[in-house]
Amino acid sequence: MITQVRTPRQRQRFRSACRGKLCLGVTMPQALELFGKSQPGRFFAGPTLALDVGGSTAWLAGHANPDELASFLHFCGCKAVILDEAECPPPTGWARAKSLFVFGLAPGKQLPEPAVEETLWASLHFDPEPPAGSVAQMLFPDRPTRRDDFYSELCSKRARGRAVVWALEQGGELACTVGAYAIGTEQAYMACGETAEPLRGRGIGGRLIVRLANTLSAQGLQPLFLCSPERVHFYTRLGFEKLGEYARYENKDQG
Repeated sequence: MITQVRTPRQRQRFRSACRGKLCLGVTMPQALELFGKSQPGRFFAGPTLALDVGGSTAWLAGHANPDELASFLHFCGCKAVILDEAECPPPTGWARAKSLFVFGLAPGKQLPEPAVEETLWASLHFDPEPPAGSVAQMLFPDRPTRRDDFYSELCSKRARGRAVVWALEQGGELACTVGAYAIGTEQAYMACGETAEPLRGRGIGGRLIVRLANTLSAQGLQPLFLCSPERVHFYTRLGFEKLGEYARYENKDQG
């Protein structure tokens, strides 16, 4: 039975379901640790299940009964769920929408830095701790609610040493950013790579991603991230290895 995480036993079930999972093994337990008290209605567990329903898309680690899962997600108003098909059957009646691939770098391994327009690179200022508000604005310029949530979460994670964000600036404005937004003892989940539109295709995003991944790897962590099929060639070209796959299922009845 799927129940809200309230007790130490339920918290342990949640963590156990996440243990060893690529990306989800660090993102979901960290979210429970940081936001379990302030957002208690977000986290649920079953005997072999961890579920985060903090938005319209739920994240699932472990295994659940497909009929119960479909009913529960419908009750929560979720429109999509991301899960490991090899471990968990999809919610009954939901349709497979896309694959999400896990790419990463083995701890201790270093990638060669990709080519970039060196004159442009030399003109950029590197900021290892850009203002959270500026990063949020760059990532979510037209989504004020998501922007505010991102800002709040980033501040909380940074204060606890659970996130690192890097940026490149040009003329006092952010030109590019990437971050590790969930840092554990073994994994570091990288996300939100973004380059200002006028500077895209000139190599600065790829180099910043590789530099951050190499730095995390040198610290004994395994940098990991999820990508859509259309980004597979980009990350393969940078030298990252495809390590796994998740699937996104959508409830067409939710619109």
